[in-house]
Amino acid sequence: MRRKILSFTLLITSICAFPQSVSEIKADKNYLSGEGWGTTLKQADDAALQDLISKISVNVRSSFTSAEEETNKNGKLDAVSVYRSIINTYSQATLTNTQRIVIENEPDAHVLRYVKVAEIARIFEGRKAKMFDMVESAGRAEQKGKIDDALRYYYWSLCLLKSLQYSNEVKFKDPDGKERLLSTWIPEKMNDIFSDISITPINKLNNEVILSFKYKGKPINSFDYTYFDGMDWSNIYSAKDGQGVIDLRPGQIADNLRIKCEYEFAGESHIDREIENVMALTGGVSFRNAYINVTAVPQENHQPVTEVKEFRSATNASSAIEDYSKHVTILNSISKAISQKSNGSLQKFFTQKGWDQFQKLIHYGRATLIENSDIQFNSLGDKVICRGLTMSFGFKNNNRKFVENVVFTFNSQQKIDEVLFGLGKEAYNDIMMKGVWNMDARLILANFLEEYKTAYALKDLDFIRNVFDDNAVIITGRVANRPKNVTERSQYIDSKIIKYNRQTKNEYLRNLEHCFAGNEYINIRFANNDVIKAGKGGETYGIQIKQDYYSSTYGDTGYLFLMVDVNNPDKPIIKVRTWQPEKDPNFGVYGLSDF
Repeated sequence: MRRKILSFTLLITSICAFPQSVSEIKADKNYLSGEGWGTTLKQADDAALQDLISKISVNVRSSFTSAEEETNKNGKLDAVSVYRSIINTYSQATLTNTQRIVIENEPDAHVLRYVKVAEIARIFEGRKAKMFDMVESAGRAEQKGKIDDALRYYYWSLCLLKSLQYSNEVKFKDPDGKERLLSTWIPEKMNDIFSDISITPINKLNNEVILSFKYKGKPINSFDYTYFDGMDWSNIYSAKDGQGVIDLRPGQIADNLRIKCEYEFAGESHIDREIENVMALTGGVSFRNAYINVTAVPQENHQPVTEVKEFRSATNASSAIEDYSKHVTILNSISKAISQKSNGSLQKFFTQKGWDQFQKLIHYGRATLIENSDIQFNSLGDKVICRGLTMSFGFKNNNRKFVENVVFTFNSQQKIDEVLFGLGKEAYNDIMMKGVWNMDARLILANFLEEYKTAYALKDLDFIRNVFDDNAVIITGRVANRPKNVTERSQYIDSKIIKYNRQTKNEYLRNLEHCFAGNEYINIRFANNDVIKAGKGGETYGIQIKQDYYSSTYGDTGYLFLMVDVNNPDKPIIKVRTWQPEKDPNFGVYGLSDF
């Protein structure tokens, strides 16, 4: 009891005691301060923060070399405005160490904002660390053939670099161990990527041209682009596993198509307010090598070709090779119906669950069949999993068109019981190449990731409800601005903070249901993923994923960790789900060892 009373007394003392008086802070050269007045505390506080920002911008002005160069080049902003705007991007994202004193309350509000001069350097260190993390993420994405992620992270890191102190002096050790200036190395790296991209037309279906995308001679795992249709540039299209499409205008001649590699990703920058603000300020960088000309578009070819590659699970190793001829016949019927837009005749091939999923998937976007020439089967118990049907999906409202592999799972009666968006070939092969793992476990784990991805895209709350353990550890979080409470003195203002919440399963599902209902669309991008088998717990795995989440109302970027129990092949269970916005400087990303 005495300890509680003492703690309460110390708390009251710390709240009531300011470190110095207002006049002492204003006179102390160890502090920078700003004042503001208004009829409300909010108005006064905003004015005080802006005044403080102007003082900080003057204090650090000499260290912002790139800003002055840009000012002299375009002549649109004077130097003071540029520096002040740059500091303002920090205030909206990372100025968490300013403090506030309310000198007068409403209606004649008067507020003082102040920060220690010694603390100013910390404002820039967080952004610098974030920039280096993006450079590393870009390098890993390039190695995996995820060229969209590589270009996006290189370009965003370049924008962050331009907002740093002494930006032209920041160095980086390249993969060869040589120390390079990032201000020149990043553009060189991006130009190298552009020069290693090749795009070749391979087919034409009606007004849709099917393209092959390669990087250094290998199919690109993921890639975003736009093209010129003779009148204007298209919306963003996405290629996957080396395949993409473009839509010709009626009567358009396709002899010479001009394609631009997407690298700015301005439409996705809202997943990170800091990135969005910096990009708006620093302006764009033009890369001429991002434009690629495509010629010799072939004549139309509607002939479907199906080549079956047979793979059997370890449990069937001693049995005869499976006969997939009936499955192939069904897939060809589905392919033909999708091409002819006559899906109503297909229901006989599905269970009710499978048909419902197929309908949702087909109506997720304007679905078009691209190819069914590389079909792969896997036997898993009495199920048969089919991968390889490639489709494109277009959207009216979010201006996207992308390519996805569609996965069909047949039950023992050769009815399709499940329809999913498939993993990319690189992610799928990463799992299947884990030779020390049980083959069935590998198939189950790949299937689980496909179910997880599809559930969020199609807002399948029932799947998510069933896949989480009733006692799952669920730690959610989001980047948010701390709301201003006019009844309290707060040391935070307009600062990007992380709200972590330990939720029960029911709380998580209730919030997710509200999120699904309030968003026209939800898109999740996985930039990097690592899968590790636990040392105990049988078939239990840890999945670490760098995730970009964006929807019509909210966006963030961070690291997702899932601990999944697949001991029951028919019912994988998520035991742990965590989210964190950045790698922790001490331990990195949450993993199996933390639970």
